[in-house]
Amino acid sequence: ADVSSTDGLDSADNYEYGLETQTVTDKDGNKITTEVAVVYKSDKSGSTYAQKLDENGKEVTDKKGNPVTIKTKITTTKSENVSTANKNTEASKNDNDTTTATQPANSTTTATTNKETTATTKKNIDLTKESQTTKFDGEEIVPKTSDEGTPVNFSEKDQETIANMLEVPNLYLNSYENADGVPIESAAYTAVWMAQHNGGSDGIYPASPVVLNLFKYYGQTVVNFKTKCNSVENSPISYDKSNDTFTVSSYPEKKQAVKITKIEDLGNNNFYKITGEVSDVKGGSKVIAIVQKNRLDPTLGFSIKALKWS
Repeated sequence: ADVSSTDGLDSADNYEYGLETQTVTDKDGNKITTEVAVVYKSDKSGSTYAQKLDENGKEVTDKKGNPVTIKTKITTTKSENVSTANKNTEASKNDNDTTTATQPANSTTTATTNKETTATTKKNIDLTKESQTTKFDGEEIVPKTSDEGTPVNFSEKDQETIANMLEVPNLYLNSYENADGVPIESAAYTAVWMAQHNGGSDGIYPASPVVLNLFKYYGQTVVNFKTKCNSVENSPISYDKSNDTFTVSSYPEKKQAVKITKIEDLGNNNFYKITGEVSDVKGGSKVIAIVQKNRLDPTLGFSIKALKWS
């Protein structure tokens, strides 16, 4: 797709998503810093800009139809023939260690630390603290599933959240390192799971929220999902180019069950290695996942960056 086209996000399949900080004035006249979801596009001169997205993942425009943008420090690189914006984004400040999330509308949620389930001799990671929330950097290197780190504890709530993310139906069918890109088959089942996660069950969904939900789950854009998801055998979701919508034909039930047995701090921009026992599926008993603590979805708080099933 031509990223300089005026047809917008819905006609393209290779735009990069991200978060940007923005300082606004609240109703009391106080200036606050918050994060908003954006899509990175190019103008006719080839310069990259960040256009705001609304709560439905649609591009925001002014009364004249011009894109509403956010100033950002980015560079443009080419990878797999896709225009990718590398972002340097500062996480928003909050004196009460409240994790501010973008869905993509500006909303706030506070993570709760519950009783720890593992030995207290390990460091307890309080993910409600600002230092434990990712400051996005397009230059970051995602660890591999073979990397080792320092054993730590997460709260029961955070362990449950990650386990639920790893129990996306049929996710166990594909292993990948982050550099490989997200398998389209995995993304297809994840797209349906995320639709259910957000309370959807209508069967037909506008394209933008579906693609944005994948960005939230994986912490990166699933490249060419629109054009490739129809090629997935027995895919539960298909794309209709004529009206730019996705149709969900089935909502698969959970197959694998995951019990987290070990968490390691990889010491690099809030990346963690998760090891878990897998049951209820044939041919697999263990999963290793690289996850990142971030603000992309307020109800999840993590993204899945790599997976190895065995």
